[in-house]
Amino acid sequence: MQIREYLPEDREKTAALWLTSTIKAHPFIAEEYWLRAYREVYHRWLPETKTLLAEVDGEIEGFLSFTAPGEIGALFVGPSCQGKGHGTALLDAAKERFVRLQLSVYAQNARAVAFYEKNGFVPQAERVEESTGERELVMVWHRP
Repeated sequence: MQIREYLPEDREKTAALWLTSTIKAHPFIAEEYWLRAYREVYHRWLPETKTLLAEVDGEIEGFLSFTAPGEIGALFVGPSCQGKGHGTALLDAAKERFVRLQLSVYAQNARAVAFYEKNGFVPQAERVEESTGERELVMVWHRP
């Protein structure tokens, strides 16, 4: 597996991975919500964020996007690639770049919460995400 920087020509595959992964990871949110959000991700979010890709044999299998320095806005691994170390590798690459990382995760996404806790993130706050009405945990990691 290789971790590399996102390039504009990666947009189609990365956006498709986002859509497939986010629908599977969030069954508690209507699929229509994610289908509506896809245009925003494709046209605005991916081109404007700093994104790292997990690539195997030329295929994008996961990605991590920063919405600001040290602020993780997304971390997704393709459903068939989960449990193979891609998410951890992406987090490790982020940890090399920053001494502090912060992210938000839906509280109902127990698998993701457990993954972040396993990787050293600690819940710092709780809030309600406006567009979905879902509870989110704000989690933080600090370099020791």
